[in-house]
Amino acid sequence: MLCAVLNLWACTKGKELVSLNGATYTVTGAADATQMVPTTGVSATGNFSGWYDEQVNVLTFTLSWTDIFTGTPADPITSVKFYGPAPVGTNGALIKTVSFSNGNASGSVNLGLGGYAELSATEKNTLLTGNCYYQICTQKFPQGLIRGQLKSVKN
Repeated sequence: MLCAVLNLWACTKGKELVSLNGATYTVTGAADATQMVPTTGVSATGNFSGWYDEQVNVLTFTLSWTDIFTGTPADPITSVKFYGPAPVGTNGALIKTVSFSNGNASGSVNLGLGGYAELSATEKNTLLTGNCYYQICTQKFPQGLIRGQLKSVKN
């Protein structure tokens, strides 16, 4: 019983627990080959729909795509990469890579950045000012097949 009391006291150190109520942002971006610099000339498209919580520094998102490859052999997705700072039409430096594998020509996946892969203060600023873009990468296009500029709107 003494251990339970000491643990409770150690966790709060006599202070009130604080709820997480920092600013949140809706993050979106449509992707296609025409945004790639240089363009890849494919007909694939993608969509990014996410939510960024500033206080806990976590970006969760759903990434969807259509027609990533047509015909055979398949060209599986290997990752989504984030770049910046870069406005539309220019290339930026690699910020983060989220590796995953999917062999479907069309589909979606739920992913996130947080914990060991959280955003630095500079990366967060790049995301929130609209100077960040993402690329869906495949085995045949490891530097990106389609690209989408990300837009962040405070909730």
